Amino acid sequence: MQPFEQLNMSYNIWNAVAYEITNLLINHDVRWELNQWVQLIRKHCFLDWVEWKTERTMKSVDKQIGEIKEMMKKEDDAKYVTPIIIEHKPDGSRAQDLLGGTLEIKAPWFDNSQPK
Repeated sequence: MQPFEQLNMSYNIWNAVAYEITNLLINHDVRWELNQWVQLIRKHCFLDWVEWKTERTMKSVDKQIGEIKEMMKKEDDAKYVTPIIIEHKPDGSRAQDLLGGTLEIKAPWFDNSQPK
């Protein structure tokens, strides 16, 4: 899949701006939606506004994907996923003399020394 920047979006920026202005007018006062000129502008400019809005949204999504990838790289880093293995000395029992001391495995991000 190619990054969004490589796609060619064709729209008239002035039509997109005009549609955005009508959005602002309608958000300010709903009666603007009934105005004949506003309705004509919105009808004429809608497709350009959709293309413009799609482009902006996709650029935002691409940026968020990049941030998530960076975060995932940090999480996949060996120091974060490699467990800590602690081998305790045998306590003197016959079983531990034969098999060795107990093993303890900890997650590197978990610290159980903190009181709850």
